[in-house]
Amino acid sequence: MNRLAEEIRAAEVPAGAVRLWWLGQAGFAFKAPGGLVVYVDPYLSDAVERLHGFKRLSVAPIEAEDVEAALVVITHEHTDHLDPDALPVIAKRNPKCRFAAPAGCAEGLRNAGVEPGRQVLLEPNQSRALDGVTVHTAPADHGDFSPSALAIVLDFGGVCIMHTGDTSLRTALFKRLFDLRVDVLLPCINGVFGNMNHIDAAMMVREAKPRIAIPCHFWTFAEQGGGDPAGFLDGCRRFAPDVKALLLKPGEGLTVSRREGQ
Repeated sequence: MNRLAEEIRAAEVPAGAVRLWWLGQAGFAFKAPGGLVVYVDPYLSDAVERLHGFKRLSVAPIEAEDVEAALVVITHEHTDHLDPDALPVIAKRNPKCRFAAPAGCAEGLRNAGVEPGRQVLLEPNQSRALDGVTVHTAPADHGDFSPSALAIVLDFGGVCIMHTGDTSLRTALFKRLFDLRVDVLLPCINGVFGNMNHIDAAMMVREAKPRIAIPCHFWTFAEQGGGDPAGFLDGCRRFAPDVKALLLKPGEGLTVSRREGQ
C-alpha cells in the first residue's frame, strides 16, 4: 500500500468536517468523519495513452489496487473520468462499493464489470442520498462530447463540495448547486474540448461564492491544453477576492470544516 493510500486509511476526520485529496486531472478522494470514503473521477492508469495516444505527464498518486471506497461517483464517460483500466480493479477489490454516474457511463461501467445492482443512475437536477453523502446534480455543458455530463455537489452533512466535471461556463445551469452554499468549488481549467479556461473558472467562483476554490483538470496531457493554475489564482483575486483560492499538488490533502453557525 502506497503512502497516500495509508494516509487516507489512517486519516481521522473531526465531526463537522471533510478531508479531500487531489488525485490529479479531475480525480478527488473524500473522507467523512464516520470513515466514509468517496472517490470522484479517479483516473489512475495510462488508459488515455493506450486508447487515444495522449501520454500522461503526471504520475497518479495512488494505484487502483490500493483504493478503498464505499462510493465512486463519475461525472461522465470520458476515459480520463471513467477509467477503463482502473475501475475494474476498484470494483473487484471493493465488492460493496457502489458506482454513481449519468446514463452515458452505463456501457463503461458494464465493461468494467460493475454489476447492475451496484450502479446508481444519476440524472440532472436531482438529489440522491447515498451511503452517508447526498449527491446533488446539474447538467454540465460539455457540448456534443458528452450530452449526459453532470456537475455535482457532494453534501457531507453540511459541508458541500462542488465538482464541475467537464463543462463550459454556463452559470444558469448550476444555480441549484450554487444555492446550496458551496464550501469548496473544484473547477476544470484546461480550456479546450469545451471546458472552462482559468478565467472562466474564476468567473464561476465569483458566481458560486464558495469559501475555497481549488482548480483541477490541468497538466495531465499536453493535448488537453495546459491550463493556467497561476492565472486562475490571479483571476480569483480579481473577480472573487473574498474566496480562498489555492493549489494542491497530486496526493495533497486538505481538511474543510462546516461553516460557522451550521
